[in-house]
Amino acid sequence: MASNIFRELSAGSGALLRDESVLRPSFMPDELPGREREMRELASYLQPATRGLAPSSVLMCGPPGVGKTTMAKLVLKQLQEVSHKVLPIYINAWETSTRFGILNELVLALGDMMPRRGIAADEVVARLKEIGRREQKALPILVLDEMDRLLAGHEEQILYDLTRGPEALGLPCSVIGITNDEQIALKLDARVRSTLTNHLISFSPYSPAQLKSILGERAKRAFSPNALDAEVIPLCAAVGAKAGGDCRVSLQLLLSAGLQAEREGAKQVLVSHVKAVQASALASASTPAERKAAGLDEMDRKILSCIQKAASGLSSGELYQAFKAGESEQRTLRNRLSRLEAGGLIEGEETMSQEGGKSRKWKIKRTA
Repeated sequence: MASNIFRELSAGSGALLRDESVLRPSFMPDELPGREREMRELASYLQPATRGLAPSSVLMCGPPGVGKTTMAKLVLKQLQEVSHKVLPIYINAWETSTRFGILNELVLALGDMMPRRGIAADEVVARLKEIGRREQKALPILVLDEMDRLLAGHEEQILYDLTRGPEALGLPCSVIGITNDEQIALKLDARVRSTLTNHLISFSPYSPAQLKSILGERAKRAFSPNALDAEVIPLCAAVGAKAGGDCRVSLQLLLSAGLQAEREGAKQVLVSHVKAVQASALASASTPAERKAAGLDEMDRKILSCIQKAASGLSSGELYQAFKAGESEQRTLRNRLSRLEAGGLIEGEETMSQEGGKSRKWKIKRTA
């Protein structure tokens, strides 16, 4: 029989990693070590849903990789186990970033259909009110992940709609807003702020000890017994702690080290494997601008590309030159730069131009 490269690879792999899926971001754990307090707090806010009542909306803030999204999904999963009326709807605002898009997702989740083009958002609202007039048994709870994107895109109206469901949409619904921007409450319209920030859950970065605990539990399922050198988990935890207490960094580093060890045919994952993949794992686990670029239009992506190519940053004037922008085009570029900054994709530093006036130098924000 002719040799097959995939059979050869399979025969020589798998001795270390048993189930790499538990180290990936999509994995849903049964428990969240280090987030017991936050879980209980969110559950207490959602408790009315167990009695068929719409709970108050909740805002969850904290840096990337500290368990906000995973916790929201886990708590809603457990809520569904005790209340069949609850309808969790997860929306990432970088993928669905308009009022129309979010309202349409709500219609679809409720089992109805609407055209995706050729109609206005108010027509979708009318359909929701029609659904609400029927015998509506579902209780929608929308998780709006990366909610700050809505503010950057001037789509804050949807937050008003959702937090005032019965009057604005004709049906009760609740919102769990998730953001990395801890100053977002100051940016919200007063009408939205009064309802969305009544219940605020703040997440602190994971400590090295908490990261070690999480990695230890995941490693039991991910790796074969004795597959890890004793120093591997402490090192992965330390790197994640240094990266802002980001659990995704630690998990990605541990997975990448395991895969590297398997590629080498090693009998154990060693510190040397962790160090060999550290740079690439950090880049993969972070949320750089290019990962979010799918939610941007062509001009925004071109702006990001220009800034990214400038290793030491790009001034506003240099960007205008790259676009050959006249006065009106410069105004458009300034507006787009402001929106990208508000969305956490870029950061600007005030500088002095060659003519002595004030300018700004733009860089990609790697922890967006």
